[in-house]
Amino acid sequence: MTTGLDDAIVEKRLTMLATREFLLIMGLGLIVAGLTAYVIVWMLVAVHLRDHNPPMRQQIGNVLVAPRALLWYLRAGYRAAHDASLNALALPGSVGVWAIVAGGASCAISQLLAIIGGTR
Repeated sequence: MTTGLDDAIVEKRLTMLATREFLLIMGLGLIVAGLTAYVIVWMLVAVHLRDHNPPMRQQIGNVLVAPRALLWYLRAGYRAAHDASLNALALPGSVGVWAIVAGGASCAISQLLAIIGGTR
């Protein structure tokens, strides 16, 4: 009689483990893809801002991973320049930063499931 109950418990733990692993791998993939997009686009946007909008360049700073720069992409601060070329250049960077945020959230949920589900 207890084997049916034990099988259900094992099945539930395996499902929790598979969900946790999926969220972790998906999160890491989103982080890597987002970082790649962000790094490539950052260089293009920095040059564009240097040439066409120096005050905005000073506003976001000179460091690639500065919190001001990341928040600028999250808020889509590039739209304030009303520059169609800058919008086209910076949009993939904004998507990349949002992918980093989503990937971090996915990894955090995976760890939370590990703690709750006992699969750690």
